[in-house]
Amino acid sequence: MNAVRKITKENQNIAVNVLLLAFSSDPFQRYLMPDPTIFFKNSSIWFNNAASQSISTESLFGTDDNSGIALWFPPNFDVQFDAISETFKDLPSYSQKDIFQYFDAFEKHKPKDAWYLEYLGVDPSKHSLGLGSLLLKNSLDKIDELHQPAYLESSNPRNMSLYERHGFEAVSKIQFGEGPPMHTMYREAK
Repeated sequence: MNAVRKITKENQNIAVNVLLLAFSSDPFQRYLMPDPTIFFKNSSIWFNNAASQSISTESLFGTDDNSGIALWFPPNFDVQFDAISETFKDLPSYSQKDIFQYFDAFEKHKPKDAWYLEYLGVDPSKHSLGLGSLLLKNSLDKIDELHQPAYLESSNPRNMSLYERHGFEAVSKIQFGEGPPMHTMYREAK
């Protein structure tokens, strides 16, 4: 039986590798980085940036078998993006304007008083085994103990029902240009 554990700095590379596998076919991540070489290089930078900040707040969780990751930020946490700014030059020139509109919309829609699930990822070879649900249940149980809400954005329509089963409700749909639809989802405090 798989269990969930807190990820520490010593295991950050495991979290990044799982996220690289999990997001290799994510509609939004691949819209940002359609070239495979750029995807692996720059997504590694993005995931390391997010993982290190999530670890600093003790809100990065993974499965014992290193096949799933839930990367959270607590309410009112100001995520820093300086470390990824160097990758912006590699965003496709034909969609940069739309990409930055997405980024602005994410910031506008994100409630500051809610836990923010930036990434939930499972190794594709372990899909449909309940690992995403396990990670969500474990995380949301902790959030419920604090009586706080949670928020996320989903670009993968296949994941919407997973989030809905765990109490999230779609709030809005964001889409610019030829980019994929992104759904903001919110879960009330319990």
